[in-house]
Amino acid sequence: MIKASDVVEDIRKRRGSSKEPVRFYWVTVTSQTEPADRSAFVDAVRHLTSDEAACSIALRTERFTHPDMVMDDLAKTLEEIKSQVLASELKVRVEKAGSLDVVVVSRKSFELAVNTSPLQLPEWFPVSPEQVVNASVTDLTLRVAVPLSHVDTGELCRLLYELDRGLLRRIKAGLDADPKLVNQFLTECRDRTRGVASYQEVLVDVERKLDDVRNPRDYRPSRAGSCTLVGHIWHLANTKSANDLVKIAKSLACAAGMGAASVDDFPEALLTVLGRPRIRHADSRWAYNVIMSTQGACQLITAAAHADRYGRYPAWLLRSLSLDLRRSLDDAVRLLAS
Repeated sequence: MIKASDVVEDIRKRRGSSKEPVRFYWVTVTSQTEPADRSAFVDAVRHLTSDEAACSIALRTERFTHPDMVMDDLAKTLEEIKSQVLASELKVRVEKAGSLDVVVVSRKSFELAVNTSPLQLPEWFPVSPEQVVNASVTDLTLRVAVPLSHVDTGELCRLLYELDRGLLRRIKAGLDADPKLVNQFLTECRDRTRGVASYQEVLVDVERKLDDVRNPRDYRPSRAGSCTLVGHIWHLANTKSANDLVKIAKSLACAAGMGAASVDDFPEALLTVLGRPRIRHADSRWAYNVIMSTQGACQLITAAAHADRYGRYPAWLLRSLSLDLRRSLDDAVRLLAS
């Protein structure tokens, strides 16, 4: 989610890197901006920059669609904000700052590869009137950096809870039907659980912890000591070698009763692909994807909870990563329930 306040903060950080008297910034409003309405976004930026040398405009005409027309488009945009710029208070701020930031808010994406053009400033402009300057349009839509706390972790938490429940249901059924199918995976879980002697006790302990969860959207898996199946998987993903994880994936697929036919075609999370697993069988590859998606989701949730310790990242990148993990986890939950 990109907020007007994020855009304004990003613009403030960019000041000083350019000595040009006018700078243009582009923002595409969508359902993932706040506000999502073009006029409301303009008003929000205007309110946040009320004491700065900045103004905003909602683009309502066809501009910035052809590289040869950038100079004319910039000049027309300046003319459209003339009354704003010449308003006494803003004019004084522009003269004092020696520059003006212009936020162009549109419903369309900025598609031009060329974003810099010579521009002759009009005679009424408060700084360097009638001079030719280099003006650039910076598309902030894909560049606005936000804290990790902007990630909506609620759905990730809920899906991890549903995954925990789905795995528990499958593995309990496997333990009742044929313990040999689940022994190898449950051994990995039992060996790090103090005071638990049997596989059945491992599952009873897992179920007790899940039963204590009142709101799945607030579910925070733990990988310390006695924990849920998702917690065990997270721990294994963080501590085992790549080769060991391939073996664990095979044992997880077996324990969950996922035959190759039932997972013949499924989308892998990007984090799984980057790990480049050397796994032939579809069921083991599916389980490996579950392990990598679980680890990625748990790490992201934890990092978001401690966002003050980390830097800022492009909002679109965080959203894309979150959506990819959610899609992967949701696919796993649905397959386990089928």
